[in-house]
Amino acid sequence: MTALQAILIGIVSALSTLEGGWLGECKFREPVVTGACVGLIMGDLKQGLIIGAQLELIWMGTSSIGPVAGLAVGPGGTIGTAIALSTGTGVEAAMMFGVPVSVLLQFMQSLIDTAYSGPMHTVDNLIDQGGQEKKIIMIHWLCGIITFFIYFILTFVALYFGNNAINAIVSNLPAWVSSGLGAVAKVLPALGFALLLNLLLEKNLIPYLIIGFCLSAYLGLSMVGVAAVSIALAWIIYLERSRKMNTSMPVSASANNADDDEEGDTL
Repeated sequence: MTALQAILIGIVSALSTLEGGWLGECKFREPVVTGACVGLIMGDLKQGLIIGAQLELIWMGTSSIGPVAGLAVGPGGTIGTAIALSTGTGVEAAMMFGVPVSVLLQFMQSLIDTAYSGPMHTVDNLIDQGGQEKKIIMIHWLCGIITFFIYFILTFVALYFGNNAINAIVSNLPAWVSSGLGAVAKVLPALGFALLLNLLLEKNLIPYLIIGFCLSAYLGLSMVGVAAVSIALAWIIYLERSRKMNTSMPVSASANNADDDEEGDTL
C-alpha cells in the first residue's frame, strides 16, 4: 500500500467518525459506503463494494442502546476492507481485523468523549456568561478536529507502517483458522439479521419474512430479485389501502350530509 493510499483511507476512516456530528446522519460510516470508497482508492471498486456489503450484513444488527457500547463501524469497516484488498483476501481477513478494531476503537471513543467533558464544562460557563458564541463555536470545531486527526493518524499508521506485519499474519494463517473464519463469516450475517429482527419484527410482518426466505432459499432468487418482489408487494399493499380509504370517504361524507339535513329539519 502506498503512502497516498494510506492517507486517503485514513481520511475516509476519520470522516466516518464525524457522522452524527458534523456530517449528520448521512450513513457515510456504513461499511458498504466506506468499502466502496476504499475500493475506489485502491483501484478495485467492485471488490471493495462486495467486501463492504458483506461486512454490512455482519454489522447490520449492531446498535448502541443506553449504556451498552456499540461498534465503531466506520473505522472498523474501512480498515477491514483495506486489509482485505491489500492482502488479496476476502471478507474473512476483513472480519478478522475489522471486528476487533471496531470494538477497540469504540472503547477509545468512550475515552475521547470522557476527555471532552472538560471542554463541555467550559462551554456551560460560556453559555451562562452570554455573548460568547464565537468561543463556543471554536471549542466545537476544536473537538471535531482533534477527533478527526486521532482516527486519521491511527488508520494511517496501522495501514502504512503495519502493512508488512499484516501481510505476514494473513499469509501464515493455518488452514483451520482460515476455514473457521469463513464459517464465522457465514454465521455472523444471520446473527446480525436476528438482532435486527428482534427490534423490528412484528406478527403481521412474519408472512413477508417467510415469502422472502422462500424466494431466496428455494427459488434461488438474488437479493435484487427479492428486493424487487418486496417493492411490488409494498406497492400492492399501498394501492389496496388507498382504495379502501377512497371508498370509505364518500360514505362518511354522505353520513355527514345526512346529519346536516337532520339538523336543518330540526331547526
